[in-house]
Amino acid sequence: MTWTAAPTLHETDQAEYRADVGKVLSSFGKDAFARWEREGHTPREAPAALGAAGLFRRRWEDGAEGGLPLLVAMCQEICRVSGGLALAAMGHSEIFIGALRWLGETPSQLSLLESALDGRIIGCFGATEPHGGSNLRGVRTTAIAEGSGWRLKGTKRYISNVGRADYVLVLAKPEKPEHVSDLSLFLLPLDHPGVSIDGFFDTVGMQGCDVGQITFDVTLPYDALLGRPGIGLLYATHLLQFERLAICAQLTATADTALRLAVAYGRRRTVGDQRILDKQAIRHKLANCQAELWNLESRLSELVSVAQRNGKMPAHEISALKLAAGESTGRIIDTCMQIFGARGYSKNFPLERLWRDARLARLGGGTDEVLSDLIASGLDRHDPDADALIARLEALDAPRNSPQTHSSAASSNVRPVVA
Repeated sequence: MTWTAAPTLHETDQAEYRADVGKVLSSFGKDAFARWEREGHTPREAPAALGAAGLFRRRWEDGAEGGLPLLVAMCQEICRVSGGLALAAMGHSEIFIGALRWLGETPSQLSLLESALDGRIIGCFGATEPHGGSNLRGVRTTAIAEGSGWRLKGTKRYISNVGRADYVLVLAKPEKPEHVSDLSLFLLPLDHPGVSIDGFFDTVGMQGCDVGQITFDVTLPYDALLGRPGIGLLYATHLLQFERLAICAQLTATADTALRLAVAYGRRRTVGDQRILDKQAIRHKLANCQAELWNLESRLSELVSVAQRNGKMPAHEISALKLAAGESTGRIIDTCMQIFGARGYSKNFPLERLWRDARLARLGGGTDEVLSDLIASGLDRHDPDADALIARLEALDAPRNSPQTHSSAASSNVRPVVA
């Protein structure tokens, strides 16, 4: 008899949670996800159904870090069928709900949190502006205190799911900021007078989730402000760690889906009387893909455990995983497309969609370049042991005096040339 260790409560909970996510997804029917791609919008009923099933509430009931295993499960299960819904659900759960749960204090904010957890209200996040790209220090949207409220004015673009959301979290600065990073975080209802959805951008991938631009000039109540004024950039930076981890979870699921399809195709496709999976060139390519994927999955699991154990997100390590996962997943999917041949490039097979969807990971949630610079900033620190070793090695870094060379030079009365 083969002995198998009983699953831990953590593993059991995660498996049950995955099954419950699957039940919600199956309720939409197999054709729904392709239809959302064609329409360019994920209906608000989709994330709302996840909330109504208690999935957002369960993700957060053990805390931000404590619920990370369920976040990973949710992202992976949704991403296998719809990258667009995964993107919309991630923004709602990890940024909108995350901000309300962390910073919400007033009765209206706490009421909004309850509605968001149950899926009655759907939120998204607006940070990028037309002139500044992802440089949040260059935000021009202004928030001016007026009477008992705020005057909020600006334009935000590249907002995921803004066409079907109810609220957007907005970063804004005071009229005369004391510092370039003096930003605050605001709750903006998208149906508020003075808010205009200007339109949507056609994108390469994630086509099931709209990406739009809004312009606004509105007066809001005082408790539209989340948290303390002036430290919104700090809040946003912290929330982005959860988004980045969610992206890593989606990437591992995407790579796993592509690899499983390629292996299945390799078993079925024959050249002559031989399966292409039996050809060494194919087997070795797939083996390398599997090795890369296992490394990503192991690191993701480890970082989730670290965050749970320490009660805080390891920011630099999460950024490093996202950087590596984006590049690795792109290579894995590209290899799988190659094995499918022309079918891999056809829209009749899902490889091209996985390929397009995965490309966003190297741009959204912090570009590769932003993450590389963040990681490098952690390298430039004093290291006494390494510094001392380098100093000793430099002191000993001189050419060796060879006895044979000295003897030969002396016997021939030739003076060695000293540089």
